[in-house]
Amino acid sequence: MRKLECYLVPSKLDSMRDALVKNGIEGMSVTDVKGFGTRSKTKNGLPQFEDRVKVEVVVDESIVDSAINIIRDLAGAGTIGAGKIFVVPVEDAIRLSTKEAGRSAIF
Repeated sequence: MRKLECYLVPSKLDSMRDALVKNGIEGMSVTDVKGFGTRSKTKNGLPQFEDRVKVEVVVDESIVDSAINIIRDLAGAGTIGAGKIFVVPVEDAIRLSTKEAGRSAIF
């Protein structure tokens, strides 16, 4: 399992969610965040925070590449400030309501 942690422009969230759901991804967490990067606007020489959303999705290894492609295509890849995707290994998961662990806790 892999967790895709994505930082995106908020206006891209709904279309990305729709495409991921259509491709079998059944859950995600979204958090409103602020951040800046190497190409952020500056004021008085200091980078300014910009509104972003952080989307976290845990996917099976077999669909990591297709999920990344969906996110990349819909997030505006190639555009400065479009965001970032981090791919993180997930060692285990536990569904608290049923005590299921591993893949069955997610999928």
